[in-house]
Amino acid sequence: MRALVTGGAGFIGSHLCRRLVAGGHEVVVIDNLSSGKLANVVPEAEFIEADVGDQSAYDSIPSQVDIVYHLASRVGQEASFEDPVEDLRVNALATATLLEWGARSGLQRLVFASSMNVYGNINPPSALVTESSAIEPPSPYAVGKLASEHLQAIYGRWAFPTVNLRLFNIYGPGQDLDNMRQGMVSIFLRFILDEAPVEVKGSLDRFRDFVFVDDVVDAFLVASREPASGTYNVATGVATTVRELVRQLIIASGNNPETYPVIERPPTRQDQFGVAGDSSRLRALGWRPGFDLAGGLARMVGWELGQHRA
Repeated sequence: MRALVTGGAGFIGSHLCRRLVAGGHEVVVIDNLSSGKLANVVPEAEFIEADVGDQSAYDSIPSQVDIVYHLASRVGQEASFEDPVEDLRVNALATATLLEWGARSGLQRLVFASSMNVYGNINPPSALVTESSAIEPPSPYAVGKLASEHLQAIYGRWAFPTVNLRLFNIYGPGQDLDNMRQGMVSIFLRFILDEAPVEVKGSLDRFRDFVFVDDVVDAFLVASREPASGTYNVATGVATTVRELVRQLIIASGNNPETYPVIERPPTRQDQFGVAGDSSRLRALGWRPGFDLAGGLARMVGWELGQHRA
């Protein structure tokens, strides 16, 4: 199988590429390196430095691509308010360009990295969201993801099967600790590794559903095969407060949670208070999360400490 991975120089995309290569598949990566890193690109992959929204980018793609994993995105709710037009261009119009190329080239399947951000604030906040829960996108970023889902549904009715994976809060080794505006776990861990107080934007009582990156890659692989179709939550179903996340990160890094300083800052604009997901649809295909939060954080922190000591 030949796979095209957009955003393959990013955090999740690079993990997916390594798994695909290990499985004996040919991999082509398209990434403009606006947030991804060249060092993340697996050596076995063919790399094309280009913008997914640029039609000329597809001129260099080898023929007979079987499947596209579409992860290229301008990520982050907060950043999307600063330039919503560019955000929608990168996240929605680029998807339309990719889909049109796929229809012309005989693509067999596309799997898209959507986001739990499309759900907005949940009422009641304690409920697990399902794929049929109300959609109230709170940001241009979420609107772009939702628009991409609808575009793919259109092409999925006549061109090739499409699958949307609504990813919840993903974390793991290799997450970008330099990006202090995206990735709750990586942001907090960066403070701790710098031996600085952990600064939290918003209430410590907010909650999220944290999914380890290896489990997310498993979800992409499950979505690659029949009978996967439509939309799936990639979630553990476990709601963890920010307070508990910070506590576990402090412990995993060898510090004392009773004494380590934590500072609450004003919240991010339109931030969701709490969201956790029901993944029953994905579990019916055989997917199961293999890591609980404590185990996943131990793996991530151990890897990052090793990088810092190297």
